[in-house]
Amino acid sequence: MMSEQTGPGGQTNFVLPADQSPVRLDVALGLGFALGRRQARDCIAARQVWLDGRRARKGDLVQPGQCVTVQRAQTTESTADAVPAPRVCLVARSDLFAALNKPIQMHSVRGRGAVCVEAGLDHLGLSGWTLVNRLDFLTSGLVLAAATTQAREHYAQWQDQGLVHKWYLAWATGQVQPMTLQGRILDHQRRTVRVTDEHDLPVRWTQVRPLLQRTDATLVLVHIAKGRRHQIRAHLASAGHPLLGDPVYGSGGEEMFLHHCRVEMPGFTAGSYPEWADVDPSSLF
Repeated sequence: MMSEQTGPGGQTNFVLPADQSPVRLDVALGLGFALGRRQARDCIAARQVWLDGRRARKGDLVQPGQCVTVQRAQTTESTADAVPAPRVCLVARSDLFAALNKPIQMHSVRGRGAVCVEAGLDHLGLSGWTLVNRLDFLTSGLVLAAATTQAREHYAQWQDQGLVHKWYLAWATGQVQPMTLQGRILDHQRRTVRVTDEHDLPVRWTQVRPLLQRTDATLVLVHIAKGRRHQIRAHLASAGHPLLGDPVYGSGGEEMFLHHCRVEMPGFTAGSYPEWADVDPSSLF
């Protein structure tokens, strides 16, 4: 996890952990202080950020082990206190399950950053509940929580039976055609996964439907049942259509466009739709 300490003059330091992949400076500030992209860039523009003792610049890439220092103004509120952290919202709830909306640039579980979905459960009236799925740091949308051990076990059983249906909206590069991606994913490595030529079980397939095409990219609706780590990102990249803004399987950018928008399973349904996908949800399902 981040090594963080406060020093003289309102300075706060944190070190990008050794097992974290290189990230842009604004992303590193999000990890350390739960700042959104605009908030982080304002901090950089105000010349309040140093990288390994030198003044940091907008385009800097933070490497594992590098130290980021933020000099907070003493006469005003600190940047972290002045700007609210992104909030986790409760989308739907039953007696056994709840769906939460995770913003982009937030971790699902504790141990990586100052703010995460798991840490917000108590504030949403879900004390004692546990998450049953996770989203990548750069993926937004629905994260599910279960109230009891029995509910968690039901969820795992339903996944094995193909009864948990998840849909994602994404912008993928190029002109995407309808397709079902069946390659088995090897996810034992820490940073990336590899798509093989071997077909996986049907519950592990990725089904892709194009919704809107522009010159360089396609808005797609993606369906999965029991997903593997990075499944959608890796499957689409292996098909020649990496997601816009994906720093691992694509070329990176301002943000990654992947949002978990809908879940259906026995007795529970929830939906959450991103502002960047200008589509009518009623027309998707």
